[in-house]
Amino acid sequence: MSENNSFSTSDRVFEGAEKLLEIWFGPTSDSIPNISSEFDNDRPLRNGLRLVERDVWDEMLDIVKCRVLNVVHNDYFDAYLLSESSMFIYPHKIILKTCGTTTLLIAIHRLLEIASEYCQLNKVWRVFYSRKSFVFPEAQLGPHKDWNEEVKFLDQLLDNGAAYTVGKSNGDHCWFLWLNSPQNDILIPELESTHPLDETNSDFQDITIEILMTELSSETLNKFYHDPSEGESGTQGGARIDKKTGLCDIYPEAQLDSYLYEPCGYSANGLLNDNYFNIHVTPERNCSYASFETNVPVGHGTISDVIHKVITIFDPEKFSVTVFKTREDNDNKKFLVASVNDIKGYSRKDRILYEFEVYDLIFAQFERKKIFA
Repeated sequence: MSENNSFSTSDRVFEGAEKLLEIWFGPTSDSIPNISSEFDNDRPLRNGLRLVERDVWDEMLDIVKCRVLNVVHNDYFDAYLLSESSMFIYPHKIILKTCGTTTLLIAIHRLLEIASEYCQLNKVWRVFYSRKSFVFPEAQLGPHKDWNEEVKFLDQLLDNGAAYTVGKSNGDHCWFLWLNSPQNDILIPELESTHPLDETNSDFQDITIEILMTELSSETLNKFYHDPSEGESGTQGGARIDKKTGLCDIYPEAQLDSYLYEPCGYSANGLLNDNYFNIHVTPERNCSYASFETNVPVGHGTISDVIHKVITIFDPEKFSVTVFKTREDNDNKKFLVASVNDIKGYSRKDRILYEFEVYDLIFAQFERKKIFA
């Protein structure tokens, strides 16, 4: 997918599976120090991590081994389209997702320095790190060569961590998760009596849906190659792909920033009020992969609706779904489990429910049904 990749077109391989890191300094933008600044007329009043200037993020991303292609903003967060996936900056949290042979975890130390130096965010509330099993683990750098090494790296850097392997450990859709317990001693003094950082508060709601797809159909793959006769690559090409594939119709009311790579590959960030989604496609035939991730709440379509829309567009042979959601009552948990029950044309090979402190995680893995003559 990345334009930084040095493989030739004929033998090109690329690790599409992303490393996904979320660092939260509080559960909401109201739970961090109120330091604001107004920079440009075309950008809203910013606070927290949104105070950090672009060149500082560029320097941090150099550590990760990726670069910024484009940036869009709304009133709630900044969305960075990267040479290797996406970054979202909220006042109180950063979401960084990178593919290929990027060294995401090595940048955590610098991220924490930036938060402290520029935003007075001196304590981490909680951290999530996850990824699918790699196709080419031997090509990874640093701690990313092995899940146990990643866990060791995180445990040495952050407190109260727990690591999980979800799904078949000898399968190609195994999913790894590291998370830590919330640090509830982080309180803003003047808000301490009325705004404790309490995830158990019913007002705190969080959801992440992730769909990871492999072995895409040839018809699908062809759509994500740059054809000069159709127009330019880059953001213009991305907008063309949005319409050609129907990706712009997943959340039609969203602001979409997309990019078509040369010779192939596609990335997109979507902004929908204070929620995001991202799409990334590696269309090389020997390692085809696509991902869709969002924190858009269920009110914009059921989980099943979103899965069906995405799967219809990409037509994969195999895919996995993870839904990570703050816990509600038992009835809602039943709906969560049922949301990955049946997908037309596919057989479910796994369905696993995890119950964490205040989150529920449902994981499911599917393969296309075999048709026998």
